[in-house]
Amino acid sequence: MKRVLSFMLALCAALGMVCLGEPAQAAGKKLIAVTYDDGPGPYTERLLDGLKKRGVKATFFMQGMNAARYEKTVARMYREGHQLANHTYNHPDLTRLSAWEIQSQVNRTNSILDKAAGKGADYLLRPPYGSYNSAVGRAAGAPMILWSIDPQDWLYRNAATVKNNVLRNAHDGAVLLLHDIHSTTVDGSLSAIDSLKAQGYEFVTVRELFRRRGRTLSAGSSYSQANPNGKDLGPVQQPEITSQPKGGQLEITITAQKGTAVYYSLDGSDLNQQSRRYTGPFTVQTPCTVKACAAYNMNGSRSDTLEKKFDRPAAPAPVLHIENGFLIIEGTTPEVAVYYSVSGAQDSNGNQLYTGPVALVPGVRVSAYGAGEGYYNSASVRIAYSPLGNVFRDVFHEAWYFDAVDKAAAEGIIQGQGDGVFAPKDSVTRGQLVTFLHRISQETGDVPAGEGSPFTDVPEGKYYTEAVAWAVENDVASGYEDYTFRPDRKVTRQEMACILYRYMTGCCGAALSAGGLESFQDRNTVADWAKEAADALSASGILQGDTEGNFRPADGCTRAEAAAVLLRVQGYAPPAI
Repeated sequence: MKRVLSFMLALCAALGMVCLGEPAQAAGKKLIAVTYDDGPGPYTERLLDGLKKRGVKATFFMQGMNAARYEKTVARMYREGHQLANHTYNHPDLTRLSAWEIQSQVNRTNSILDKAAGKGADYLLRPPYGSYNSAVGRAAGAPMILWSIDPQDWLYRNAATVKNNVLRNAHDGAVLLLHDIHSTTVDGSLSAIDSLKAQGYEFVTVRELFRRRGRTLSAGSSYSQANPNGKDLGPVQQPEITSQPKGGQLEITITAQKGTAVYYSLDGSDLNQQSRRYTGPFTVQTPCTVKACAAYNMNGSRSDTLEKKFDRPAAPAPVLHIENGFLIIEGTTPEVAVYYSVSGAQDSNGNQLYTGPVALVPGVRVSAYGAGEGYYNSASVRIAYSPLGNVFRDVFHEAWYFDAVDKAAAEGIIQGQGDGVFAPKDSVTRGQLVTFLHRISQETGDVPAGEGSPFTDVPEGKYYTEAVAWAVENDVASGYEDYTFRPDRKVTRQEMACILYRYMTGCCGAALSAGGLESFQDRNTVADWAKEAADALSASGILQGDTEGNFRPADGCTRAEAAAVLLRVQGYAPPAI
């Protein structure tokens, strides 16, 4: 806008006139945006109290130097849903400044407002004195908001006069210019708001005024009112927060108006542009406080914040044991009941209240959870009583390795780690691998161990001491040049191939096939010293690749994988000729 238009705005305001003609009224509620310039100041908190009491959202065009002085007030504005906007840092006439100086005025103030709204928020600009031109628009990089009503509160320091001037010129779609740095403006504007609400006006932020009228604000362009056009897209609806127990936690679902983004926090903290964005249901530990709001824009076009407290704890999860064929459940408190179900070889016919040990037969699966008044249900815990009589709390029927672990454990090849734990995903070490092979060989006691060990890191009395001695004696495995065996080092797949190859060809006299590596995409990454073994073991089906056709020579081997591989080794029979 040219200076001429700025002059006309001022002239119309001085005459108590609306600058543009009164448009036809839109369908639905009459909308008006009340704006306050130049603050925050000593009266702004009282103004905020009044706006909160009336449920009114306003837009505050603030000078950066004042916003920095009243940081807590700015934070309150944003927290209560008002729109933060830019009125430069210290109120210069922007048309008299260079592009760099304009940008400095705008950016400096934006950075101050970011402390409340969060980085990434965008701010409308009101050029001081309504003075701007095309150069200001280009340099500012923001929509420029003027006004259609100026009640001249800056001239008439009288609350009644301010009120009357507002009421005299109020119209649907108006942008009302006020100044919160005057005590009389606070009193007069709140009184005017009461009267206008009685006339059916709804007070919205500047951004909401234009959004609800279906208009887009563009950087560098100027706007003074949103003429009624028969449209009203309606306010931003508050989201809904629902919950349901899931795995000893609460699963939180937030639903909101189509087209809005949802921002939330889990610790009761206030929401801003940097808060978490909702992408789908999530679980929380209780107790906790969830805050959420829906927004088209977090600065000026968002719903009221919904706060929901979840103050009940989850019930303690029960601990399951199977001892001598009986299910025993522990770890609960008197006010928490435990419900269990059995499936597989026997069926409990749904959830049953646990009252004491329950007789089980092999081949069943047990699940249980704790529940009680004042608690969310605990996580469901499981335990399997395998067909071969093994009990592992971390190995379940749906796992690909269940049968392999069951058989390997039943035959004593790989044992559990105590307290019903098998640890199927733990890595196998060199000491463990030769121990497993030693058990398969059934040559226990054939080789003396202890003082005769050639390795400095294989002391007497370790679980692997005898197995290491056996492996070295039978050329199944060897140590390193520094006279160490490194029994606790994780074994790689290519190392395992070499050890298994030596065992099968040397100790067992197995005739293995060849040509297995050709089918793997990463065959060239296998070390030269391991290629013959890896080629033979993969061709014979002892070692297999992943679903993408890779051998993964440098990867480790899990205890579950070892169980499957060792059973193949134990049962290997060469193809018939």
